[in-house]
Amino acid sequence: MMMWHATIFSEASVQSWEQELIKREIDQKTAILIVIEHFGDIQPGTKCSAVFFDTARIRREKEFYAKLYSENGVHDLAILQAMVSANVPDAPYWLVSLKSGDGAFGDITRLHRVDDRTGKILADPPS
Repeated sequence: MMMWHATIFSEASVQSWEQELIKREIDQKTAILIVIEHFGDIQPGTKCSAVFFDTARIRREKEFYAKLYSENGVHDLAILQAMVSANVPDAPYWLVSLKSGDGAFGDITRLHRVDDRTGKILADPPS
């Protein structure tokens, strides 16, 4: 009879992972609460969520915008970099989504960025 005994994760790594999840959950809730308190006009029933943008995600977002702008005719490197910088923060942040409505076609989604270091609402990119 064969017995398999394999430890995929040590107890210490599981505890560390659990602590990171707890920390992230608190940070996520805090980011949402910052937005709600800042605007103050959030209706009951609004669906709230937040996604953390770390350096890897920010890099991918910058690559996306650079490709988008270059495909739409922006080829000057300085202008391209300025446009990307105007739309994507350099420091890690939370992207908070507030979705109001009844679930039908009348849904309105508002997106706001919260600086992970300062907890301040970041200005919306210029239109």
